[in-house]
Amino acid sequence: MSKTRTFLFDLYGVLIKEHGPAQFERVARAVGEPSKNDKLHEVYESLRLDLDAGRVSEVNYWNQIKLLVGLEFLDIQEVIAADYKGLYERDQDMVDHVLSLKAKGHRIGILSNIPEGLAKLLKEHNSEWLDQLDAVTLSCDIGAAKPEPKSFHVALEALGEQAEDVTFIDDRLRNIEAAREEGLNAIHFTGIDALKESLQE
Repeated sequence: MSKTRTFLFDLYGVLIKEHGPAQFERVARAVGEPSKNDKLHEVYESLRLDLDAGRVSEVNYWNQIKLLVGLEFLDIQEVIAADYKGLYERDQDMVDHVLSLKAKGHRIGILSNIPEGLAKLLKEHNSEWLDQLDAVTLSCDIGAAKPEPKSFHVALEALGEQAEDVTFIDDRLRNIEAAREEGLNAIHFTGIDALKESLQE
């Protein structure tokens, strides 16, 4: 990889550790109505894109969940704390790799689906390396979230690049497919070793 390139990285599952099922399990415990967990999970996921894109507030999101799931009681602040707990822990090996790409002259951007409250926590714990990157585009700031086309357009504009000149890296296939539809090159992230191999090609 001799020539200078521009990369656009996802955060969760790539640079920031995801908690997988444990995240929702924390939420379910905070809600405290186990018989409604299946419905809770369904509604939690179906409304999430609007929360990530900043189209609804956190309070509105959880009030909608309470109504649609039929919850008896919901401590919104407690459930938000459970939802976001620890979701700002970086994968240090991946962060180091991205910073090494930056040090070699490559341009680096971020495009992440993230609600406003979690974005604040993320910045508090990760600003020292995020601030070194060329552009950080967060869904809650732009009114759009992946896989919506607008999210890619805004991220490209922030980088000042054309789609065909950017390689997008994400762990979710639907986002990879959406990026390709918008003309970006894309790599499905499955781990740091596979990524390094892909970038050498």
